[in-house]
Amino acid sequence: MQLALSPSGLGIAVSSGLFGTIVGAVAAGFIADTINRRHSMLASGSLYMLASLGAAFASSLESFALSRFICGIAIGLISVIAPMYLAEISPSRLRGRIVGLFQLNIGIGVVLAFALSYLASPHLAANITWRFCLACGALPALLYQALSLVAFQSPRWLALKRRFSEMRVALIALGSTEPDSDQASIMAALSAFSGPRQSTLLSRQYLRPIFLAVSIAVFNQLTGVNVLLYYVLDIFTVLGSGQLNAHRDSVIVAVTSLVATIIALNAIDRFGRKPLLLIGTAGMGICLVLLPAVVHMRWPPLTVVIVLVCFNSFFAFSQGTVIWVYLSEIFPLPVRAKGQTMGSSVHWIANALITGSFPVIAAHLGSEVFSVLAAIMALQFLVILFIYPETRNLGLEAVASVISR
Repeated sequence: MQLALSPSGLGIAVSSGLFGTIVGAVAAGFIADTINRRHSMLASGSLYMLASLGAAFASSLESFALSRFICGIAIGLISVIAPMYLAEISPSRLRGRIVGLFQLNIGIGVVLAFALSYLASPHLAANITWRFCLACGALPALLYQALSLVAFQSPRWLALKRRFSEMRVALIALGSTEPDSDQASIMAALSAFSGPRQSTLLSRQYLRPIFLAVSIAVFNQLTGVNVLLYYVLDIFTVLGSGQLNAHRDSVIVAVTSLVATIIALNAIDRFGRKPLLLIGTAGMGICLVLLPAVVHMRWPPLTVVIVLVCFNSFFAFSQGTVIWVYLSEIFPLPVRAKGQTMGSSVHWIANALITGSFPVIAAHLGSEVFSVLAAIMALQFLVILFIYPETRNLGLEAVASVISR
């Protein structure tokens, strides 16, 4: 059975999951601090697995939207807790690469999703293909749960709960060669921000990390990357590549984006977060200028695929990888979960609003919508260049201390 969707129904179907991510992201900080990072990840994986199966077997727009909303809650939880956990267990010299693995896994998931759609579409009826692809989402969720079961507890969460003997054991289990020194450093940072005012996120001293978190979250969505992802098949047709194989071209875009993410993981701790952001922002801006030119200059349809490949590669190399690293390291331990909750919530709110409204905006502006996004890229470049600090090779506690004071 197909879900016959009007344009507004399509917007609801796509954005329902995004609104769920807002709920999940808002709740994530409290859950991660109250339960613990590891068990929170386990619970979010279970929720996603069940909801993805619910969406696959939905019989109406209402049941589909509800299942996707619950999927979104799980994704919102994961987007806060997983990068924070990875940052808290990583050595300083590898923190960017390890936290960046979060984006790498997203890229792998996108590739698998488009590949499944491409491979299944010739062999399955249209009303079965999309259900099959959604049901397959339960498999990585199951793997995520299994890994959460055997993961070590975050030593910094243990410090937050004053469980110092367990914290030392966790540091040793995670490969610390100087557990006493690492424990003393974490405890010192905890003490420095443990007063009643310091434990409140809206304290004046946290204005800078709050600005960094909110701005990188908003800029991440104003690149238009998720609009291009969610509506990629429609965009291929509208911009003139409809005569090409849209399913195949989507796989090409996703694979090259994944390759760019791998390159970013090898560069982020060597060259820093800021250079990656600047290179990616400039590249995305150029690509967004070229997209409407495809229509006006009547370039060959293949040009659309090439430009989208370049755009997604620049995003994956910069914003896609750096945002989760940045959000996980700029807040001190007592407010880290709250701060990452704020940044991720803004990220998902912007995602939902932009994605849900894109069909209407595109109907009015046409291909010129990409020129507007390109202008925003120019603004983003200047903000990163003059305001964003570099956090490469700084200890997690040192980063938060420098930025917050």
